[in-house]
Amino acid sequence: MSKKIKILQILPSFTKAGAEQVVFNLLNNLNQDKYELGLLLFKDNDEGKIWKQILAHKNIQIKCLKKRCLFDFFNFYQIIKHLYSFKPDIVHTHLGGDIYGRLAAKIVGIKIIVSTEHNINKQERYGALQLKKITAKFAKKIFAVSQAVAQDANKRYKLKSEQIAIIYNGIDLSNFISNNSEIKPKPVLTIGTLSRLTKQKGLNVLIEAVSQSKHKDFIVKIAGQGELQIDLENQIRELNLSNRVSLIGPVKATDFLSEIDVFIFPSLWEGLGLSLLEAGAMCKVVIASDADGIKEIIDEKSGFLFKAGQVEALVQKLDQVIDNFYLPLVQEKAKNLNIKVKTDFSLEKMITVYDNWYHKLISQI
Repeated sequence: MSKKIKILQILPSFTKAGAEQVVFNLLNNLNQDKYELGLLLFKDNDEGKIWKQILAHKNIQIKCLKKRCLFDFFNFYQIIKHLYSFKPDIVHTHLGGDIYGRLAAKIVGIKIIVSTEHNINKQERYGALQLKKITAKFAKKIFAVSQAVAQDANKRYKLKSEQIAIIYNGIDLSNFISNNSEIKPKPVLTIGTLSRLTKQKGLNVLIEAVSQSKHKDFIVKIAGQGELQIDLENQIRELNLSNRVSLIGPVKATDFLSEIDVFIFPSLWEGLGLSLLEAGAMCKVVIASDADGIKEIIDEKSGFLFKAGQVEALVQKLDQVIDNFYLPLVQEKAKNLNIKVKTDFSLEKMITVYDNWYHKLISQI
């Protein structure tokens, strides 16, 4: 048997969000007959306990560090120390790990450093931008989760064309079983969205659109948590929507999606959107903004697109879907999206592409 390739994934924490889900999926699904895998959380916040337990049960080494300030020299020393101890062949960084992880790996002399860009970084601080631009030079390959993210990263960090490659995020389709049976009429339609409660996700646009819709007999469930929860609660109350719009907190995606009729994804900008893929896998009718990477999943054949950030445009699409929900023209879009997600965005496909790249990079040294 040939020697296993040692890969260390580095990211801040295991908060349950899109980038962290991708890292968990990589660690949980790469073939351990070929890889020895490790995870370094340099800003561990004690989240992701179930993920940690699953990975620990598979004998994947997890190192959790605490970070006390913006640049914690002792924390950085611990990253370097762990790299010397683990001796990875490949360091794969994500999010803030692109700064600390790439720099530490360069100091240690790791020959293969790769990163994944997970989002459009419109809110990136100037200092972080400059540091990522510097450390990007250390990466042999930077993977982007969509064409839109690749374009943003190229522009933002001045990457060489040969540095970047597209690897679409994938979801475990076995967890999202679609129901393609005939849709039966319901007295009240349930509209839902699942995301972090942040500015990026455009949830204030959704709430305003609900207040302006000509339909007053549908309900909206907003799942997730984040820093805008109080602001969104205030907006709901001020628009007298408390009996129709609710913030329901963290949920299990499969359970939530099975309970709703229409999925809305109103992001102002977006790298790709895992919950959008999950809704497609569950064969849900989707209304989404036309932001960035979303258009690489949704088109007019597979969903209803509206101009990002425009309330009136969302109102028009919302009313159109409710007016015609039970007609074939609406349901066919859901079926088309379901087929596209299964074809292009499976977890199996994502793992295969990463696996191919890891081996290709190893073969080049």
